[in-house]
Amino acid sequence: MIKIITDSSANISQEEAKSLGITVLPLGVSFGTEAFRDGVDLSAEQFYKKLSSSKEFPHTSQPSREELVELFTRESAGADDVLVMFIADVLSGTQKLARQVVEEKKLSNVYVYNTRSTTAVLRMLVLEALKNADKPIKEVIAILDKLRPRIRLYAALDTLEFLRKGGRLSGAASFIGNVLKIKPVIYFTGECEVKVCSKQIGYSLALKRLCEEATKEEIDQTQPIYYLYTGDDTNCNAMIEKLALPKDIKTQGEKVNICPVIGTHIGPRAAGIVVAVKRGKR
Repeated sequence: MIKIITDSSANISQEEAKSLGITVLPLGVSFGTEAFRDGVDLSAEQFYKKLSSSKEFPHTSQPSREELVELFTRESAGADDVLVMFIADVLSGTQKLARQVVEEKKLSNVYVYNTRSTTAVLRMLVLEALKNADKPIKEVIAILDKLRPRIRLYAALDTLEFLRKGGRLSGAASFIGNVLKIKPVIYFTGECEVKVCSKQIGYSLALKRLCEEATKEEIDQTQPIYYLYTGDDTNCNAMIEKLALPKDIKTQGEKVNICPVIGTHIGPRAAGIVVAVKRGKR
């Protein structure tokens, strides 16, 4: 059996990881001098409460080289193969550091997969790998390579402020957007690039556009559906109501409170959806 390691951005709790038989490495979140391990010292619920009350803007951090050396050495001992599935390298240096450790320590049975994903997209990939963990490692990677470009993530943001604070949006653009009550609808590409597919005035219109985008391709019902929110699920519930999906498909969805590491850049009251579609790349 393949051993699977992921990180806390996959929205898999330590308790769930234990029941699944996988390892979840906590990433770091800090408010000023207060440092926390995502999902260990700080839950998503605690994070969003702190986010609304703290004067400090949160920052994220990757694990140290020493942590990865210890983790990979321990997990690879006696294992046939270890599959490492970390947050996309365009979002964090964790994956790059993992590859360096594997190469330096000559861990020939440890494979670092290029997930190009995070949050519930990464969760879907991890669960797919787990489902096939009794197969040869190269076969599992091929399965993931076929699934990954079929996964779609759409989200509507309530505020642009956190993108600005995180350095992903200019102050002027954020100011104008907030004054005009512009709500962007974003999606993640198969390369984990964030693209804006629509800018709507008011959240109701943003949710309407999000639902249109999310349902224009045929959904693969063999994969889970995730409804995303950040702290407050009010907008997420409104999104679910607007989705033009048959009831039997809609009720398959699982609500996910986006982890602190990603919530840092999105801010509160966002809503989104993750689905796998039946065909091809967008």
